[in-house]
Amino acid sequence: MENTIKRKINVFGKVAKIITMIIIVCLLVTEGFMLAGGIIIACVPKDSVTVDGTGTIDVNVNTEYFGLNGEQFYVNTGSGHIALGEISTGSLDVKNENGNLNVNGDFRQLHFDLNDGMLMLVYGMVYVAAIVVALFFFRALMKQFMVCDSPFSEEVVKKMRAFAIALIPCMATVQIMKSAISAMQGGSFHFDVDMISVAFVIIIFILTMIFKYGTELQKEHDETV
Repeated sequence: MENTIKRKINVFGKVAKIITMIIIVCLLVTEGFMLAGGIIIACVPKDSVTVDGTGTIDVNVNTEYFGLNGEQFYVNTGSGHIALGEISTGSLDVKNENGNLNVNGDFRQLHFDLNDGMLMLVYGMVYVAAIVVALFFFRALMKQFMVCDSPFSEEVVKKMRAFAIALIPCMATVQIMKSAISAMQGGSFHFDVDMISVAFVIIIFILTMIFKYGTELQKEHDETV
């Protein structure tokens, strides 16, 4: 029975390690494409591509990706948003139906140029880089599960704690970058806290304490035997 459980844990660690590595490689490839795109945009004059819109327009967007805050029309970035333009609320009809935001009114200003594209690209690169860093720590944890004789071991606890700690600067970096982009667009610099991410980190720390307690019980049991 004990060997069966150990084998399942090792197999789980091996499979999770392989899947994590595949995800890391995909994200690194994505990072490379974004870096190449950023270099191209940096070499092109910023006014070479601009998009401006005025007049009456009917917009139907999915609120999972876009939204409206007052007069600001924005794109969601997971833990925050980046403003794209302003909408005149005087002649605006907004309806939220079945997850779709239906906007019918007068856009007094909708401007997009390569500067906006660069900001979104930089944010995407930082976000992907933060995920990759966290995944490397997660991969180390799964590698430990792959070779451990028991999940209640000091090495597993160390790797789990390292993974939990690594999530903190990753989240902070993404939030700071999002706030910096908002400030560069004329908004105020404010640091938002993503409660879902915070809850996830807290859960990892709680699991770390549980595994540490299990490790101590395992050690006491081995010394008694």
